Order: sequence, then C-alpha cells, then structure tokens
Amino acid sequence: MSSDSDHDDPKLPPELERKIFEIAALTQPTWIPSLMLVARRVKFWVEPLLYRVVSFRDSVDKLRDLDLPVFTADALEQRSQDCFRHVRHFFLDDANAEETMLERWLLACTGVTNLYAWVTYTPGRLPSISGFTNVQYLTMDVRALCRTAIPLPLFLTVTHLELLAFTDERESVDRVCRNILLIPRLTHIALNLRLHSALSHVALCANTQLRCIVFLSPRAPLGESPLIHDNRFVCIEEDVPYYDDWLNGAVFGEDYWALADAFLAARRAGTINRSQYRIVNQGNLEFVEPVRND
Repeated sequence: MSSDSDHDDPKLPPELERKIFEIAALTQPTWIPSLMLVARRVKFWVEPLLYRVVSFRDSVDKLRDLDLPVFTADALEQRSQDCFRHVRHFFLDDANAEETMLERWLLACTGVTNLYAWVTYTPGRLPSISGFTNVQYLTMDVRALCRTAIPLPLFLTVTHLELLAFTDERESVDRVCRNILLIPRLTHIALNLRLHSALSHVALCANTQLRCIVFLSPRAPLGESPLIHDNRFVCIEEDVPYYDDWLNGAVFGEDYWALADAFLAARRAGTINRSQYRIVNQGNLEFVEPVRND
C-alpha cells in the first residue's frame, strides 16, 4: 500500500532524468564514480562516459587524479566493446605500436574526435591510423605529410592539426605546406620545435583557410618573419607538461588551443596590445605578457 507521500514525490520523465545526469557527468567528469552509486539506472547511463578518454602512456598519475580509468593494449578483450563506442579522445604514445593492435582499436573506437598519435609511420601503420574518420583534433609526426599525398580519409574532418618533429632524420618537408592546403576543413595549425624554421612562413601566411597559427616554441627566432604581422599568429611557451595540457583539453576543454583562440579574440578586440604575439600557457585561460617581443 502506497502512502500519500509517494504520490506527492516529484518524478522526472526517464529521458529527462538521464539527460540531467549525463550533463552533470560531462560537465564534471570527476563526479562520474560518485554518480554511478546513485542508482543502477544512473550507473548504466554515466559509466560509458568514463571511457571518453583512452590513453596509452607509461605515466598514469594524471589519469588517476582525474578519476579516469587506466587502459592497457589488451583492454578490448577485458571490457565490453560497447564501452569503447564512447571514446572521443585517444592518446597513443607508442612509436612501436603493432599494426594489429592499431587496427583492433580503430574498429572499436570509431567515434574518436581527438587523436594524438605518435607512431612510426611505416607503410603499414599509416593506413591503420588513417582509418579514424571522425577526427577533428589531430596530433601526429610531420612525416605523415612529407609524402606525395595526404593519408585520407583521416584528414577529411580535421580542423585542428598539431605537427610533431620528434625524429632526427632529415626528411624533406617541401611537400608539407602543399599538403596542408589539401586538408579541406583545416582552420588551426600548431608547429612544435624545429618545425618553425623548417616550414615556410610565407606559405603559412598565404593559407587563407587558416584562422589560427601556433608556434609551440618559446624562443622561435622570428626576425623578419611575416607571421609577426599576421593577426592569426601566436607563439606559446608551455609552462605545464604537454600531457597534462592534452588531458585538460580532453576533459575540461581548456588547453593551448582554447588559450590561443581566446588570446587572438582579445587581441582583435583591442583588449591586448596588437603587437603582442608571445604568451605563456600556465594551464588556464589567462594571458601572461612576455618580457619583450622580437
């Protein structure tokens, strides 16, 4: 027999209740383990959101700080395949990753939109990586763009591209700027150490599709570079570990890309000196003025 209070208790439609819990989980991912304890149905709704970030890296301290699960390459055999449909951010820091492992994760994580892929780009590995077809944020070795053609369909959806130059090999980068022009939706590009002097600044300025050009090199010698007069350009000194910044972007949406966009918008609005182009990333969206420009 039900009491009068049972009838008086407000009840939300299940679809609305689910939406509320999902919004809470996505807004504060560190709450997810606690939200899972509310009720069985809530656990069913929010547990998959734990799998939005998959990282293959030796250090796991930062993952644990954010209450994110730690994965190994054999996790696909240990967990339900359905969980990995929810993966959106994939960090692969393994230059010697096996092609079969890449292919298995590719098939499982079809929804990845943010991909960091430091792998050795052999003819066999590149097709495995290029099979990700929803990637918008992509970080990879510049050698992937040194060939005669860009590896499609990976690049069809990319809007933010960060190029790494971890190799000491003297690869020709003549084709890189031309291949960048072939990425149809690209609006943001970031170059790491050594690439700022290897790629043509004139070609970067001439690319009208770009809305943001970032140098992740604190002391890039710009001299008479046309970039210092380009209102899309910013040079960022990283004051936080790279991996921490990547995770902050994946979980909270606050990374060097967000900092660059906020800085460029403020400079265009005139709230920041229009001649300033060097800033420091301190892990927040506050701008630190440089001591001096070139």
